[in-house]
Amino acid sequence: MGAVSSSVLLLGDPVSRSLSPAMQNAAFEALQIDCRYRVREVGRSDLASAIEEIRADERILGANVTIPHKESVIPMLDELDPMAARVGAVNTISRDGRRLRGSNPDVVGFRRALDDCGYQVAARAVAIVGAGGAARAVVAALQSLTDRIWVIARNPDQARELSDHLHLDRSAAVGIERGPDVIAQADLVINATPADVVGGVGLRRDQQLFDLRSRRSAEGRAMLLHQGAASFEIWTGRAAPLDVMRAALAHAAEAVTA
Repeated sequence: MGAVSSSVLLLGDPVSRSLSPAMQNAAFEALQIDCRYRVREVGRSDLASAIEEIRADERILGANVTIPHKESVIPMLDELDPMAARVGAVNTISRDGRRLRGSNPDVVGFRRALDDCGYQVAARAVAIVGAGGAARAVVAALQSLTDRIWVIARNPDQARELSDHLHLDRSAAVGIERGPDVIAQADLVINATPADVVGGVGLRRDQQLFDLRSRRSAEGRAMLLHQGAASFEIWTGRAAPLDVMRAALAHAAEAVTA
């Protein structure tokens, strides 16, 4: 078999345990697209050079961007689509010649995952743990469904900046010390951090948890699936083979827990 002519990168730190390569490479193979999805562990100090590598090499169709780069990558790109500009975070990079465009399919991925997993959100109180790029996408997805949103973060300034950027009431930004009290008032708790929910807070039977961590939860994998399908369509201009991607993701998750 000859060398693969194109690639897509996953930029983040850490990324070695990501489930995305299995899912995306199954999609490329199913549609006979000569491309491979590759992980690239990139620290904060190396992000700018990784972006310039993408810009200079037209064999790289684009990239996914994950923790901790979804916000810091923005000044390195040439343009943002309207959703990425609204959210203030980028999950997907695509190219037009040497120009790089940032998008945020995390928003549509989260909305579709809510439907997939049967979560009812309308008019319910929601507590989001975390204030990074993933939390920004979740807030943007929820704003048309409810106005009862809190953002809980270890860094209160980060929570306030998110609230300001997305036009939440300032009282929505909550420090970690108030996290348990706020979570107790929520109908739905969303974990948008790499860690467990604040202090291991126990939830009541009438509360729901949506954990964005794809290696830890079915709902997180549903979001990864739909976000990944949207990214695939941005890079290739073709409809994503969703059933193929779903099966590959499930297989990769089973291998992790076996």
